[in-house]
Amino acid sequence: MLTSNFDKIAIIGCGNMGAAIAERLSADKQLLFYDRHPEKIKLLVDKGFGKSTNSLKEAVTQSNLVILAIKPQNLEQSAAAIQESLTPSHTLVSLLTSITLKQLNTYFPNCQIVRMMPNIPLLCGEGMIGLCSDENDNSTYKEHLTSLFAPLGKILWLPENKMDAFTALAGSGPAFVFAITEAMIEAGIALGFPAKDAQSITYQMIRGSINLLEKTGKHPAELKWQVTSPGGTTIAGLKTFEEHAVRSGIINTFVSTHLKGLALKTT
Repeated sequence: MLTSNFDKIAIIGCGNMGAAIAERLSADKQLLFYDRHPEKIKLLVDKGFGKSTNSLKEAVTQSNLVILAIKPQNLEQSAAAIQESLTPSHTLVSLLTSITLKQLNTYFPNCQIVRMMPNIPLLCGEGMIGLCSDENDNSTYKEHLTSLFAPLGKILWLPENKMDAFTALAGSGPAFVFAITEAMIEAGIALGFPAKDAQSITYQMIRGSINLLEKTGKHPAELKWQVTSPGGTTIAGLKTFEEHAVRSGIINTFVSTHLKGLALKTT
């Protein structure tokens, strides 16, 4: 029997992502933490985010939703410890990249399973969170999960066959944004600005540009042409942009990331 009363949450695995989720959900939920490294749990408990347990079985029996934020290579061992404690009233949310619902169901046959792909901006409540489940027709259940995870950022329900592509675009994407941002800051330094000013200018330029895209709803190309005067400085820069294949380089970066994810599924 499915439940949508997700008031008691166990987080198994308190690394970077597990800890970030704990911080965002701690305001109005009872959280219980388990990790093989007690020092990671202590940091969360000391901040008042929840309580700790040294028992995987207790983490499950004392919760109605379990967030599995472990490394894929630890799945078999963790599953053996908790699968008998999971019941049809439990929901297990897996953060394990490339581990499918079908695979998860072989390890956890007694509960409802949801796959989650978060990304690092959830640290500030601006994450892009992909979810998929076998309960595709249960809109109430999905609405409750959407509400539960809203503090993490924007929630998008996907068919499972889109999860690997989502992982490449939204999951890995921030790393590429940070790399591009770093390059822009360094461009500012090359143009003669102190590093602090170059950083401030770049951050506000990116922030303002994204806000303008969202508020106007215009295609990026339309706004690009508004900045581009005939024979001016911007078109000269765009020409160099294209000559260095920056556009195709960015596209290929995401495509290669996706292909690597698919390859990992077969190894």
